[in-house]
Amino acid sequence: MSNQASALNRGIKFTADGVQNLTIFCIFLMACVVGFILEPKLFFSPSNVTSILVSASSVIIVASAVTLVLISGNLNLSVGGTGAMGAVLFGLMTRAGVPIVLAALLAVVLGLLAGMLCGFIIAQFKLPSFIVSLAFRYITRGIALVGAGGAVIFGLPAGISKIGMTIGSIPLPAVYAIAVVLVFVWIQNKTVFASTAYAVGANEPAAHLSGISNRKVVMSVFAMSGMLAAFVGVVITSRFTAADSGILSTLDNDCIIAAVLGGTDINGGRGTVFGMLMGALFIVVLTNIMNMLGMTTYTQDMVKGVVLIGAILLNNIIRKHVRI
Repeated sequence: MSNQASALNRGIKFTADGVQNLTIFCIFLMACVVGFILEPKLFFSPSNVTSILVSASSVIIVASAVTLVLISGNLNLSVGGTGAMGAVLFGLMTRAGVPIVLAALLAVVLGLLAGMLCGFIIAQFKLPSFIVSLAFRYITRGIALVGAGGAVIFGLPAGISKIGMTIGSIPLPAVYAIAVVLVFVWIQNKTVFASTAYAVGANEPAAHLSGISNRKVVMSVFAMSGMLAAFVGVVITSRFTAADSGILSTLDNDCIIAAVLGGTDINGGRGTVFGMLMGALFIVVLTNIMNMLGMTTYTQDMVKGVVLIGAILLNNIIRKHVRI
């Protein structure tokens, strides 16, 4: 019997990432149960579920790339500004008569270039990603504000709504989020690029000695996050047929919270896209519950801050007590 038990133990591999993913998944389920208890008729209603999926989609899409940024040992605080910039540029181009698909592609490419430039400056001059990405937050948000005159751009072609519309009961933003997560799960598990990002985040000098280009890794992960941020800006503009220069003001923080909740190490080298997905869904469900309880935005921010500290503490506990 003891031999069977020992064989079973040898067959089960408990990793820190696996335990973290299971933990946040259970916490997410508990939040859903609490929401159902508080509002049994409303919480799982089709309209509320759709609202949760749409609300989570922006964070999930961008945080998929931000997770890789964190894994590489960096921070990106510019995604909210880049998303707003993409939204405004998309709005301006469509209003000027540029075909909708071309305008969307150009806005996304400009977001990619902004992210790539941010990553290049960080890697080339060995500057702190916190400071450089914060500067790019102001630059990109400034471009959005100047382009929109500090307001909202109306009078856009009605056809742009097709990008972010709901088909039947399925919102396209949720479909985009699922597709992006699947792509990044594949990147994380099946590509050499992801392995290099983990290596750079875990030990950059050792990765450099192994022939890994830190500059290429950092530029790539920042380019991905900039591209997806601009894409989210395009989708939001499509949904409301208006380009708002003030959108996505909390996206930077929400992406980091979702990733950290899912077990991504803020210092780099560890994390999973699936964990980020659970973290993002948990935050949106928590916000949904707080809205049902009538909590003010300020109170909700306090709760999110407490949750973030709790997530970091939980991550530290798991890392110390779980070994591969």
